[in-house]
Amino acid sequence: MIAFESAVTRLPEGVACHHITGNFDHLLEVEVADLPAYEDFHADQLASLPGVAMVTSYVTMKTLSADTT
Repeated sequence: MIAFESAVTRLPEGVACHHITGNFDHLLEVEVADLPAYEDFHADQLASLPGVAMVTSYVTMKTLSADTT
């Protein structure tokens, strides 16, 4: 896990990495220009990080917050 956490924090697309409970070990928040850029990020960087056996992706459609009017 230390090797993964060290490697993931060096990815320029990374906004945040959360160590979580449940079915997954980590929740990554990444920012890319578009879906083709995410495909490249997933295939060329994320999937090759140490300890990564599976990646499940979710795409944000809208973000709501208490400040949203």
